[in-house]
Amino acid sequence: MIKISNIRIFSVCILFMLFLLVSCSSKQDNETFIRNLTERTGIDLSKINTEPYEVTEPDLILKEYRNKPEQLQKDIDSLLSLYPDSYDLKALKIHFMQNRPEDADRFVVELYRSDSLNSHHRFFYGTRLPTDEGKEYFSNMIRQKRNDAYGYLGLALVYLYEDASNLEIPAKLSYLSIIKDHTVRDAYEVLSYIYSSLGKYDDLAALNGIMLVKDPSNIGAFENLMYYYLSEGLFENGKDLLDVFVKNNPGVLSNSAIAENYAYTGDLEKAGEYLRLARDNNERDSILDLIEAKLNVVSGEKEQALILLKKFAEANSTDRNLIHSLTDVLFAGHLYNEKEYRDLLKRFERGTPTIGDKLPEIKGVLFDGSTYSADTAEGTVRLIDFWAEWCAPCRHEMKNVVSVYQEYGPKGFNVTGVNLDKEDDREKVLEFIGLNDIKWQNIFSGKAWEDPNVSTFRIVGIPATFLVDKNGIIRYKNLRGKDVLASKVEKLLSE
Repeated sequence: MIKISNIRIFSVCILFMLFLLVSCSSKQDNETFIRNLTERTGIDLSKINTEPYEVTEPDLILKEYRNKPEQLQKDIDSLLSLYPDSYDLKALKIHFMQNRPEDADRFVVELYRSDSLNSHHRFFYGTRLPTDEGKEYFSNMIRQKRNDAYGYLGLALVYLYEDASNLEIPAKLSYLSIIKDHTVRDAYEVLSYIYSSLGKYDDLAALNGIMLVKDPSNIGAFENLMYYYLSEGLFENGKDLLDVFVKNNPGVLSNSAIAENYAYTGDLEKAGEYLRLARDNNERDSILDLIEAKLNVVSGEKEQALILLKKFAEANSTDRNLIHSLTDVLFAGHLYNEKEYRDLLKRFERGTPTIGDKLPEIKGVLFDGSTYSADTAEGTVRLIDFWAEWCAPCRHEMKNVVSVYQEYGPKGFNVTGVNLDKEDDREKVLEFIGLNDIKWQNIFSGKAWEDPNVSTFRIVGIPATFLVDKNGIIRYKNLRGKDVLASKVEKLLSE
């Protein structure tokens, strides 16, 4: 698809032109335009047409090139000569010329001159204009044809790159593009990106579900929806999704990838089946060692599991997600008492507090100005949660922490929050705490990433959590999902 970064930064210009298209009122200022657009265009995903896309011959051919981008780039011109009306092929050609902007501009101008009434050509042409011209251009495009989905999509991109902090307007315009023509796939991608940026994960999941219904082979939508199910602890949903995707798309995912996803859903039996298929087919993905290590752990073969875990760690020593793999709840729960496992963690954590370590001392002041004291939490199971109000994943996960705290707080479960917002955002954070019924203590220095606890715990990303047992030992890290957190809290409370 065409890269949306092709649009340059636009200056504020004649916004009232689009307003004339969606209202019978007279000329309005920018604020009135924006207010009316958001009030009159409520996003309702249930109104999106969910009929499957019509599979065209270019669609089928592009699927054959799915894992051969270099070959596709070589063949793009011959494919375009066969299918000159294909939006995807034209967009891909523009994408392939992204390092040659002059050639891309020349190609787009040629398309426009060949048929200036073609919505695809007009869209491509508008994305190459300077920004102030682009906003006027797409507004005129909509005025001339009120149901032109590509006009709304183009204007959505203009707003998206004009002010990345205000995503509501481009979200509404992307939605309008979909409503005008439910086959414009790029509009779904833009709206999906916006939902992800806003942390609207429930809406994002619903949108990706719609995208999968319309195109069962959409691997991006599959991956996004699978991630949502896993992060929410909805493992049965994830397993069902994987079953259907594998059935509908034979050969799209490798046996290694299928085994990996089944392992994430907790279906180790199916993970084992695809693991054996991957081994039989000589697939070399190191993730197979991690999956086999999980199978070994469950079957009690801890020694073999540790051998494979070390092998996996060596092969992925520079992977930023390595520690998440090594501290997976399955390993943390079964290998906690194994010195070899703890030594492996220390080696790759490089000084970061990890499973088996004594919880470092936490220091700071609370929102009311009093000094934090850990004395009241001694002898309890507790969660240390590094978070910030600006962090969408933190806000999303917070509801799970609140739910678990409400259930297990009376039984001896404590939470200590370390907030990483700036001093200027104090009131916004307090409002969030109040609205979300967060009852536990939160340390707040107002120094964001300069908070001393960040260096003590070597935090590089949030949310970051540490679940500590009654003896003050870290037992789990970065748990996600209500059910997972609840089960581990219950386990530690029973010890």
